[in-house]
Amino acid sequence: MPAPSMLKVFVLVLLATILPRACAIGSVGEARRSRVTLGAGNLRGFGSDVAQPPATKTDGQDLRIEESLIDDLRLAKAPINLQRGGSARSEPREFNIAGWTLHHIGGGLFFIAFCLFVCWPLPIIKQEWDLYKEYIAGGKDTFQDYLKYKFTDWFTTDEGAPSLVLIFLTMALIVVGAISYASLVGESPAHALWRIFVWASGSPAEGEVTLAGRCLGILVTICGMIILSLLFGIVTEVFAAKMNESRQGLQKVVEGGHVVLLGYTECTRCLIEELAIARESAGGGTFVILAREKKEDVEKVLFGKDLNLRSSRLIIRSGNPCYVRDLEKVAAQSASEVVILSDSKLSQEEADAQCIRVILALKGKDWPSKGRVVVQCANPINKELFMNLYDEVEVVVVGKIVAKLMAQSSQQSGFANVFSMMLGFDGDEFYSKEWPELVGLTFHEVVFRFPDAVCLGIFTAEQKCILNPGWGYKMQDGDSLIVLAEDDDAYEPSDKPFWEPEEAFDSPRTGHRRMPIMEKQAEGSQSAFLREPKPSKVLIIGWNPSLVPLLSNLDDMLGLESEVVIYSASDIEDRKATISQLQVQHLDGQGYSALKIEHKYVEIERFSSKVELMKLKHEEFDKVFILAEGQHDAEVDNRDEKTLAVLTQLQVIHRRLPDEAKARRFDPVVEMCEDSTKEHLKVCGFTNFVHSSSLVSQALAAVTEEPKVNAIYGNLMSGREHSFNIRPFSEYLPEGEE
Repeated sequence: MPAPSMLKVFVLVLLATILPRACAIGSVGEARRSRVTLGAGNLRGFGSDVAQPPATKTDGQDLRIEESLIDDLRLAKAPINLQRGGSARSEPREFNIAGWTLHHIGGGLFFIAFCLFVCWPLPIIKQEWDLYKEYIAGGKDTFQDYLKYKFTDWFTTDEGAPSLVLIFLTMALIVVGAISYASLVGESPAHALWRIFVWASGSPAEGEVTLAGRCLGILVTICGMIILSLLFGIVTEVFAAKMNESRQGLQKVVEGGHVVLLGYTECTRCLIEELAIARESAGGGTFVILAREKKEDVEKVLFGKDLNLRSSRLIIRSGNPCYVRDLEKVAAQSASEVVILSDSKLSQEEADAQCIRVILALKGKDWPSKGRVVVQCANPINKELFMNLYDEVEVVVVGKIVAKLMAQSSQQSGFANVFSMMLGFDGDEFYSKEWPELVGLTFHEVVFRFPDAVCLGIFTAEQKCILNPGWGYKMQDGDSLIVLAEDDDAYEPSDKPFWEPEEAFDSPRTGHRRMPIMEKQAEGSQSAFLREPKPSKVLIIGWNPSLVPLLSNLDDMLGLESEVVIYSASDIEDRKATISQLQVQHLDGQGYSALKIEHKYVEIERFSSKVELMKLKHEEFDKVFILAEGQHDAEVDNRDEKTLAVLTQLQVIHRRLPDEAKARRFDPVVEMCEDSTKEHLKVCGFTNFVHSSSLVSQALAAVTEEPKVNAIYGNLMSGREHSFNIRPFSEYLPEGEE
């Protein structure tokens, strides 16, 4: 039963217990201020339930009994024997079934409800015990430490937790006190509940007879309230310290089977949302971020952008991922996946050096003990280094993916959007599965056995990824088929082909026709790019780390003697030095074979100036790329503002060109950093954009969930074996069909 519903039951049972008792006492309200005098031979004011005492000498003094005591006697139906000197002694009373009124039943229900409330957390504790045994047991943390962590996390994040704890403690005090009172005095549970409730509410002198006793009771009550206040102050201070420690991200995380993200970058939010989508069907997951920034600053950025966690949980801690003590703080040892993010504030070599140190810290402790490591590599040349450092590491080089998508988007508009749909978890995804019943069939026969999936290739028994193996390839034992499908259980092979072509073909019905403006590279080239036959003029507006891989892709794709003009506020000498350094690393110092690069400088204040942009004469260029200007996370918020300003200025300039100059369509490839920019671009009529942060996040999330996907991406985006092409669907239809 949920906690709010349980509290409602408690309140109702408590009212059923206390109100009848209070009403019964209120029924003697007429005698509220009266006194009962004991005479020589009778007791006036008592009913027949009270025995008459023998006549005693009182020396002219009247013995007075407080009215509240009479009320208790009347309700309890207890026979009284008055002793000499005016004292009264209660005789043991027999159980009377008629005496069980509504408040007795309510008292019993209250005890039962409290027992149910105590038993309510037991299944939760059992579930946490199973999780503890699977992921955490055997380490330094005991199950008691684990429960303390879980309770503190719940108490500091759930708004209703403090009220629930306070009400539970109050109920526990009343119930335990009532049980003790009933055991010692011999009263009914309902009467015991009432008595303890009165005492707990600050009225300990309510049943006292003498004036001195009442004064003493008041004094004791005041002292007790002072002591209780001091106790509350100490408890409050302890809880406040724990809550402050949790808010600052200093508290140790005691989790198991969670995902740890080491580092915080501009793609972290998209990465968390992608992982949340992937784990929604399993009830959600737990994601822990270890950031060098303050926890409050990270939370402000993440939750200020409407972070959609779906059914998952997010925990943020502050620390340095290079330190073992901080890795232990986020329970890296018991994580199912540890994702190391590349710091975009640093150069590629510095970012990779930082990731290397983090990997060595994990390797020194052999963490995670039952999980794997995924690392984002900034410089492709360092991929082999990462793989040699740690056996269980998946290296994702996402910079090359973004660069190649931008290059191909200049040839096929909207290409990046198509690839993004395959990367994310919202639409179709890559899956691989072994089908023994398909062994011996050719790839051509297998393709038409899956009406609900698209077959792309195979993983061999040695886990080698082969995309498009050819129609004649025969499926072998241990081969896993790679498909693109909606879900892993949404497809299966049919007994017969869902379509049988008249004859096998390797290309559309138009034959091995090349795209009109392209031709294959010279024999002996290792690239699978289709080089354009004529030289092109390319305009690149903006400068950031993704530019250098973009130039490498353009060098493979464009015709010889192509011209590239780079317009940016970055220093020209710094640009040349960066390009030269990357040429040495990737091209053995040979330089670009097809590109002639020209640099143009503009002050940052005039980056989107109409006057400066008109000097570029964008209408004379065959391809236009607009990159997010800037290299640091601190500039992310205004990167897209600069991009939109440049786009709108160029759009206005293009509209005012002569008709003959407007014959060439203005369809630039635009890099954006924020999700909201997509809608702004669509308003302006631009659809050929690349969301760099989202692509990075989607690739990392996909590899985190399924490591095999990394090999598929490597094949697709290497530019050495395969490439994407968008072709009209009509080319694949038989003659005469539309």
